Amino acid sequence: MHKKLTLILILILVLAQLCACGKPQAEPSPAAESEAAAPAELPEEEAPDEPDEPAGRTPDRVLTSTKYTAEVYIKTTQYGQYQIESREYAVSDGVSAAGLRAAGRGSYIRFFDQTVTEAGTVWYYDKSAGDWRSQALGDGLYASPVVVVELASGQTYFLALPRTFAMRENGSREHFPDRDGVLRTTKLRSGGVRIAMDGYGLAPDCVTDALVLTAPFGLDWSVDNCAKAWVTYVKNGDSHWCFDGYFRKSPSNYIPAGENYYYCCAASYCIRGYLGRMSRCKEAPALIILSLDTMSQRQNHYGYVPTTPGSEWLQGDYGIGPGFYDTRFNTDLLEIYISATRRLGKGMFEETMNRYLAFFSQVADISHITTENGGWLIPDYWHPDEITAPHTSLNHQASECLALYHAADLLNRKDLRELADRMLLAIEDTGSGWVMPNHNLYYSIKPDGTYVEGDYPYLTYNDLYYLREYLTGVNRTETDTLTYLMGEKLQWMEQNGVTGYEKG
Repeated sequence: MHKKLTLILILILVLAQLCACGKPQAEPSPAAESEAAAPAELPEEEAPDEPDEPAGRTPDRVLTSTKYTAEVYIKTTQYGQYQIESREYAVSDGVSAAGLRAAGRGSYIRFFDQTVTEAGTVWYYDKSAGDWRSQALGDGLYASPVVVVELASGQTYFLALPRTFAMRENGSREHFPDRDGVLRTTKLRSGGVRIAMDGYGLAPDCVTDALVLTAPFGLDWSVDNCAKAWVTYVKNGDSHWCFDGYFRKSPSNYIPAGENYYYCCAASYCIRGYLGRMSRCKEAPALIILSLDTMSQRQNHYGYVPTTPGSEWLQGDYGIGPGFYDTRFNTDLLEIYISATRRLGKGMFEETMNRYLAFFSQVADISHITTENGGWLIPDYWHPDEITAPHTSLNHQASECLALYHAADLLNRKDLRELADRMLLAIEDTGSGWVMPNHNLYYSIKPDGTYVEGDYPYLTYNDLYYLREYLTGVNRTETDTLTYLMGEKLQWMEQNGVTGYEKG
């Protein structure tokens, strides 16, 4: 019996040693070697040797407003002969939007690859029918500019399909419609559906761009949501949203130009469209933040977003080369930032606005033409190497004046309001000089006081209208000249069957 008890005790000791070997033992820290730790603190000494939990991502930047926060993650991943650069905006409302760009060489580029196990619906634009269609998630091949996959759980993928561009001179690019990407959905034998988005025809002188937005909710298809808006902007080939900004069809007098040539336009009108949908489309804030931050990156060291191509007209008349400053496009972009700040809350894009406003104020101070009573006419264009001072068009002057008033109100800046007052005074000083014998308005005035024909059908009228509406709303009385110019232009528009102008 004694021998049996001894054997049992030995067996227990062996088993205890084996169990002890199953758990890694902590190496004592220098402090532990010199100080006696209480028994309750021992687990804390052992904790560092336990496997660590995967660390969360660290954002490269954080954009913050009074209403939203967006963590920005920038990553470049190599895949064989090509790489994909990603710039993701993880917004505090749960939506994530990522711009993607592939560079290098590849017959096809895999931008998105996800297998899902739940039912869902695919929304796509049917170009032949000119309308949106939906079908159950299953086997399918889609070439719509945007495809939306909504799962039963509410998880949604908003996929702007890849577009391939050749990089041309002066920051322009050529689009290859025959290389537009596709989205393929495939039922798997094991169950579930594979969702894959591919681009095509990537060569060393090209890039392929795409966008993926992920949301924890479905889109509202009863309204004109952001997917519908995206297709409206791109379906006719007039514009594209790219990884590095908003690109419009290049005018024939731009350098370079061609059938499918595009340039980056500072006035990113698609963003204004998303802003108008923000109250009813929960996916809009992420798209707005991504787009505005992208355009902020295009702001040069002077403070403006340049028009990078050359213009035969500006080069010939004024010696203004590529990379020029267009006051109208940059002013329209400023208005977009102002509108976005009112909706997103303050704090996210004030630095961008202030850099631009500092530049505009400097150009105004140096390059203005003084009118009879001390008003300032601001030139439409500027370039560090310009030879001749350019003209001032009425539509530029009016729109810039209004934007300065809006910026002054938002940022509480007296200096901007005073500059706007000088520009308004210039319109009053030149007043009747803008009216042509046929009641149309002259397009512009040169530094020598000569007026030039060629005004837009209704754009200038609308600019005067918006400026007058603002002044009336803040109880300003300097509206007689604006009303007079609008009345003359209205006569001409009615006589010539022009529509599209504001009738409020």
